[in-house]
Amino acid sequence: MRVLAAILLAALGVPAFGAFSVDLPIVTRARGATTTFYTSIDITNNAPQPTDVGYEYISADLSIDVSGTLVRNLAGRGNFHQDDLMLYLASTGAITSDQANSTFGTMLLTFENPSFTTGTEASASVRVYNYLTEGQRPSIGLAYRAIPLTKNGSHALSSIISNSTAATTGPSVVTNLGLENVGINDAGQVDGTPVTLQLTFYDPATGAQVGPQPTVTLNAGQVTQLNDVWSRYGLPASAQSLLVTVTETTGTAQIRGYISVKDTSTNDGSFFFMQ
Repeated sequence: MRVLAAILLAALGVPAFGAFSVDLPIVTRARGATTTFYTSIDITNNAPQPTDVGYEYISADLSIDVSGTLVRNLAGRGNFHQDDLMLYLASTGAITSDQANSTFGTMLLTFENPSFTTGTEASASVRVYNYLTEGQRPSIGLAYRAIPLTKNGSHALSSIISNSTAATTGPSVVTNLGLENVGINDAGQVDGTPVTLQLTFYDPATGAQVGPQPTVTLNAGQVTQLNDVWSRYGLPASAQSLLVTVTETTGTAQIRGYISVKDTSTNDGSFFFMQ
């Protein structure tokens, strides 16, 4: 449950509270098929006034739901950086070392200065990276900037997705698709009701539906990543690009989605949010 969300509402138009929250859909330290993925984070105070930064981390399997203060009194114009965020959480006692070594989930950050009312006074960015050879310098990975929570968010999403594993030229890529129940409704209030999402795939050349229409159910604050969408759902190998739509069929919470087009050689991903 998104316990910190009750104080985010100033940026959503409720001045009595101040403060605002941003959502990080991928926070991980986990072993993949061929490598281990790590998460680095930068939290930046763009304003001259200091702020505390609260957090809540919810793992995809819901076995972890921890919250507290991640950064205390982040100075004006200051920056907090950690190369391995999950190991840092373990060092503070928030999670165990075993949990830190194998987890994937979402993190909500709340900038708690009551004068922060626009959602631009502070920001957070994340990089998820791996090592091609353990002990050597890390790969580029993928990076994204957190998006502030708002009222009247998304309940339907769409994006082009790609797969070139059957191609004979160019990079070999697969698509990983992430879906998240933000746990906030359109009024900006905490919403603990699960959501059910339906995926539909289309051939963008013809507009015809292809493949199955799978559904995904997510609890509040929960994320799931559907790896290698073509293999997972038996999509036609001859189609290197498809349009996927995501529709919320039950529940009232806002949803978010992202695409990671992953290079099968380096495990680096090109990340972008769905719209």
